[in-house]
Amino acid sequence: MDDGRQPIETTRRMELNRKLRRAFVEARGLTKAEARRALGVDEQRPLVLVMGGAGRQGSTVVRRLCEDGLPVRVLTDEPTSDETQALRQLGVELVHGSLDDRAFLDQALNGVDALFMVLDQTDAGPSGRLRRGKAIGDAAKQAGVQHVVYSAGTGSDHHIISCDRSNKIEDHLRELGLPLTVLRPVTIMEEIPWYWLNWLGREAVLATPYAATTRMPMICVDDVGGLAALAIAAPGQFRGRTIEIAGDRASMAEVADLLTQELHQAVRVTEVQVEGVFMLAETDEPSVDIPWLRSVYPELRTVSTWLALGGGLELCRRALARQAV
Repeated sequence: MDDGRQPIETTRRMELNRKLRRAFVEARGLTKAEARRALGVDEQRPLVLVMGGAGRQGSTVVRRLCEDGLPVRVLTDEPTSDETQALRQLGVELVHGSLDDRAFLDQALNGVDALFMVLDQTDAGPSGRLRRGKAIGDAAKQAGVQHVVYSAGTGSDHHIISCDRSNKIEDHLRELGLPLTVLRPVTIMEEIPWYWLNWLGREAVLATPYAATTRMPMICVDDVGGLAALAIAAPGQFRGRTIEIAGDRASMAEVADLLTQELHQAVRVTEVQVEGVFMLAETDEPSVDIPWLRSVYPELRTVSTWLALGGGLELCRRALARQAV
């Protein structure tokens, strides 16, 4: 795994230090605005529209923005879903409508300063996602949005699938001249319990389309949301940049060893072929500046700290328990 990873005890100390710094600010009587200026955060409290706010990435961004005290508007097409109801409890403004309705997009973007967009919906297909991405960009340009943070579909280490249209969407946003930050998440750590960790008979296996020794960048969903929220709150560090984001580099063999230790259950790696998924040649080469990412976002998790402190171990336990039924 990445040589710059933080040991679990170090991560715990960092979390304690953040709490102590917060307490110090409160004890000194600083206002929120003064504290935000000290942190380099935009004190104008921009209104942020989150598209895809009920999804895995988007809901994390919403939660982080709310923790930062920013006003948030969430666009959703499922007003009665459990995910949407959970967002309502955060006190965000919810707007309901279709991404295919340009008049609705104009209405949703009215008065918005910053936009977070992730197009991970599967209902529209590749051409539909491209159409939606372009329409969102056009509406954002017309609305005068000051900063767009786009979480693109893949990084150079991840699945390259023939139906991906994120590069074309990114190109369109740039052609419009929108102030843009593109975050390219690499392999998501949550894919371990979502897709890879299974029972094969009585044996726990990590079945992935990757060779056991291929070391690949990985990031957890919570850190994708945290970095996106940071890019929105402190745009000066991020605007105009395209950034591949990861918190660790690990092989599937290393991940299996960690799971074996944490689950107290032997986990074996097996390689499977998945149609449309393959690895680029540069995957095993360093391509993500993890030290820089950790310098601006110290809570960036490794696979080890995601398992121990980020809820990953519980997700893995649930996945195995669910499949054992």
